[in-house]
Amino acid sequence: MKLLRCLSMLRVWLASAVMLLAACAQTPLAVPPAGFAATGKINIRQANQSDTAQFSWVAAKQQDQLILSSPFGTTLAELVLQYQGDRVSSAVLNRGEQLDQADDPEQLLQQLTGLTLPVSGMRWWLRGLPSPNEPFAREGEVLLQNGWRITPSDYRNTPLPYRIELLRDDLKVRILINEWNSAAP
Repeated sequence: MKLLRCLSMLRVWLASAVMLLAACAQTPLAVPPAGFAATGKINIRQANQSDTAQFSWVAAKQQDQLILSSPFGTTLAELVLQYQGDRVSSAVLNRGEQLDQADDPEQLLQQLTGLTLPVSGMRWWLRGLPSPNEPFAREGEVLLQNGWRITPSDYRNTPLPYRIELLRDDLKVRILINEWNSAAP
């Protein structure tokens, strides 16, 4: 009798734990209505090539802006992502005199700058969250989504990470945040 009661309680506890974990794992946060901004440094390594740039990411409800600059502050490229709901609907890349537009921001950035950067998911990944558009899994603090292994760290007693590492195949992206601003336009 006592064994049956323990087994029954164990089943209830396990079912509750599974439901709680599923709810936590499937509830990514939306972009705050006031938006957010992050500035810092990004390093992209693939095979024997390494690129480093300063970046500024400004997220608003329907649009994100990524500005990549040289270490001396010269703007290399400006990428503007337009959203329809939570999905990127178009991307415009400004490289000085040239303005290019496409539906696929990663492909556009790769073709025109040579940089491989998963910008479609970065609105969420910068904050250590999964994109609401794709399935994901967690391995402790590590987020697995779209073939990427996202590792946020260095929270500095805040809910936002100051270091994010993205890994996929032989591509490694390190993002170091210098400053967060939660009241961006």
